Amino acid sequence: MNYIGAFELIDRAGHVLHRVRVERLPFKLGRALDNDLVLDDIHACPHHAELRAGAEGGVELVDLGSLNGSFLGHELRRRDRIELGAGGTLRLGHTALRYRPADERLPATEPDPLATSRLHGLDRPAPALLTISLAGAVLAVQSMIGSVQALKAGTLAGMVMPALLVLALWALAWALVNRLVSHRFHYAGHLAVASLGLLLANAIDTVIGYAGFAFALDELMADLRQWLFAGVIALVVYAHLRLISRGRAGALVAPAAVVGLGWVTLSLLPSLGDERFQSEPSLASPLKPPAAALVDGQSPEAYYESVLDAFAAADEEAASEE
Repeated sequence: MNYIGAFELIDRAGHVLHRVRVERLPFKLGRALDNDLVLDDIHACPHHAELRAGAEGGVELVDLGSLNGSFLGHELRRRDRIELGAGGTLRLGHTALRYRPADERLPATEPDPLATSRLHGLDRPAPALLTISLAGAVLAVQSMIGSVQALKAGTLAGMVMPALLVLALWALAWALVNRLVSHRFHYAGHLAVASLGLLLANAIDTVIGYAGFAFALDELMADLRQWLFAGVIALVVYAHLRLISRGRAGALVAPAAVVGLGWVTLSLLPSLGDERFQSEPSLASPLKPPAAALVDGQSPEAYYESVLDAFAAADEEAASEE
């Protein structure tokens, strides 16, 4: 017989550390170097056991009078002979082994979820460079729009580069986790996902800002912005997990949603405090052109009157507290 089976050295979790083909009988196992399978285990004897042909055409492991014995699976009873079948687990000394015969029936091949995933197309240098370049351009435009003074190239780069560095480090952290979990790096894919998340968040912020200004619904749009941002964060986390995990896509929705809801909770905590008096003015968004307003807003006279009323109310409250 050219091929009888194989022995697999496994760890406690059942992962294969090493595999050796069994091509002839008897097949010897032990710590000595003249064995067919050398066990690097001080608790295994030099010639611990050997694999022989069984009485009914199978194979069996025969203990050769070892000091610490041979065991089947997690049993505590020593055995002189162990009949082996498909997936039989053995313990010789402190070494765990699994025997697999040549005619073992293998499980069906499982499809790779990423083989048909669109995220797999992002894991290339070109999409990663394109998306992070677009993210840098958007951040530069936002910095120019939000600034009240002219910006030089160096100043503008100093405002944009820290954000891009955070993106790069964020993608690196996910890539390192990816390496530990699935033995793949996928840094380009994680960088593209992070950059696309930033672009989507900026697009939502712009659309929500102009919609609130156009229809005088700033407070409503501010609440909507929080939930949409939570959706973006959940989507980004889901995409990162899809690059890491080879499991079902549906199983990743729940943890991504939990992260999104957690972000909403944290973002709402500051609003629970007392904001009646602040040392600094709070500006919801940059100024927008009057032509973008589709409904009539508050007139200047009404605005100044409301400011005077607010000052008067504050004076009355201060006087009452004294």
